Amino acid sequence: MARFEENYEILESDRLGRYLVAKRDLARGELILVERPTVVGPHWDSDVCCLNCFRNSCTICRLCRRAPLCYDCTGHDEAECRFYRESNLDINFLFNHFNVVTSVRCLLLYRTDRDRFWEMRRMEAHLEERRGSEIWDILSKYVVEPLLQNGAFDRVGDGEGEKLTVDEDLIQHCCGVFDVNAFEIRGNGTNQSVQQNCFVRGLYPRAALMAHDCVPNAFISVDGESNLRVYAAVPIEKGQMVLFNYTRCLFGTFERRAHLRKGKYFLCTCARCEDPTELGTHLCSVRCTNCSAGLCSYYSKETKWKCDKCPHELTREYVKQVFTNARNDAMARSFEIPELEEAITRHSATLNPRNSLVLELKQTLAGELRNLCLASHPANVPRHLLQRKLELCAELLDVLRVLEPGISRLTAIGLYEYNVSLWNVARKKFETKEISAKELLDNLIKGESGLKQSISMLLFEHPTTPEGQLTKRAMQDLKELREEIAQVRALVGSNLKPLAEDKPSIND
Repeated sequence: MARFEENYEILESDRLGRYLVAKRDLARGELILVERPTVVGPHWDSDVCCLNCFRNSCTICRLCRRAPLCYDCTGHDEAECRFYRESNLDINFLFNHFNVVTSVRCLLLYRTDRDRFWEMRRMEAHLEERRGSEIWDILSKYVVEPLLQNGAFDRVGDGEGEKLTVDEDLIQHCCGVFDVNAFEIRGNGTNQSVQQNCFVRGLYPRAALMAHDCVPNAFISVDGESNLRVYAAVPIEKGQMVLFNYTRCLFGTFERRAHLRKGKYFLCTCARCEDPTELGTHLCSVRCTNCSAGLCSYYSKETKWKCDKCPHELTREYVKQVFTNARNDAMARSFEIPELEEAITRHSATLNPRNSLVLELKQTLAGELRNLCLASHPANVPRHLLQRKLELCAELLDVLRVLEPGISRLTAIGLYEYNVSLWNVARKKFETKEISAKELLDNLIKGESGLKQSISMLLFEHPTTPEGQLTKRAMQDLKELREEIAQVRALVGSNLKPLAEDKPSIND
């Protein structure tokens, strides 16, 4: 990892604690650091899964007779296996108390890698802020009590050096460190996804030093060996902080701030959070009830919902009720396309077409349209549905380009869906003679450029992730699109320069 030290340095301040800054100018797409995990494990409330690959469990380890495994895995971590083998725990302990797995792995660092154990202990867990909270009580019941009620865990520190005292605060610290600092791991090295209800996280002490911003300049990718890579999403100048978004990009400010306060224990004051319009995206804005064109946004310093077109203000009670009604209605809806369309129309009138709740419905609708397209040959999908998918993707991309500039996983997916839809819509228009062969060619060339941009971003994703699988599909689509472009060129007898057989890159 030493060769990456020229890319960043660690600074410290009273407000941020330790954080990363660029040590030199970093180009878009440049690898900033690679880090192997200190600990990898399932979230405390995950379903029982294989302790080696985190897929569905269907057997147990033959050595320790405690650890759940799948048919493809014959073992798990050697030190972990030895610990369970020597523990005298009930054979069903881990199946009854699977919640403890990741905390045990943290504690076992004291045996296997003392330096990494103390590094984990120094990481921020916000123990005092969590003490007595709802999450503290839940973890006490499902993680702390099962561990402390078994004498096996008193011997975690046997061996060289001082014996480790395993108490409630230490276990809660392990849980807190993961909740505050861990990164999601979305695939593994077996070309299989982790099971649906097993949320796997990894602890990366160096990457965890990235400061938060709701408009990040860095993104991450995790490979099949759980190594985490941090890349520059946009050019980062020397001395600038390396920034990562700890929450979801398409959450509105209220949701993002609530998530960060509850899980990360700070109030975000980034430029996006401080702007009532969220950089012009209006993800939290509500339709003005006085004028037809206005949007009311929340001005936190004045605690008012003010219209941008007239002097009208909305009461907080009204806005809260509108949000509550929209959320309840969205949750009650099925995934049927007509129902989703009706909900989008209804809540666009009271919220606005780009409110985060409406965008969530639009994402769901786009997903259902995508599923419909995948289940049928493009020729059999009604054109109005392809056109609707195209519109939804275009709208989401407009927002994403503001909130996740540069290389972005969500933008890559949106670009793929948009340009495949553009291709199919153009083909149908040509078949009905609404556009000429030359216009078809122009649309296909535009679709090719968009697919190349999408692939250039997707190539950062590991093949075992959903995006990695999408990369393969996008590559095949690009090949087919180029073949169709060649056919249409021949049809129109164009003298345009032939397409270069270039590989997609981040500079396309």
